[in-house]
Amino acid sequence: MFFISASDIIKKPSYVTQPKEITFVEDAKRHVIKSVILPYDLYEKIREKLEDEIYLMQNKEALSQKNYESFLEIEEAGAEDLQ
Repeated sequence: MFFISASDIIKKPSYVTQPKEITFVEDAKRHVIKSVILPYDLYEKIREKLEDEIYLMQNKEALSQKNYESFLEIEEAGAEDLQ
């Protein structure tokens, strides 16, 4: 793992365009990680998991337990009507 700041990216763009390892971009003043840069081959390995997590984050409210239970009630009624 490698830590850089935004000014390092300006000085050496290859940190972003050709990363060789997982790179953390941090705020230079507060030393708080703001972004993560992954090498493409690593990204390909974890792509599906990342997409699943992004989907869950974007649909957090729709996928809440309460909404899920109400969906099941509607879904069961619809399936029974077809039989």
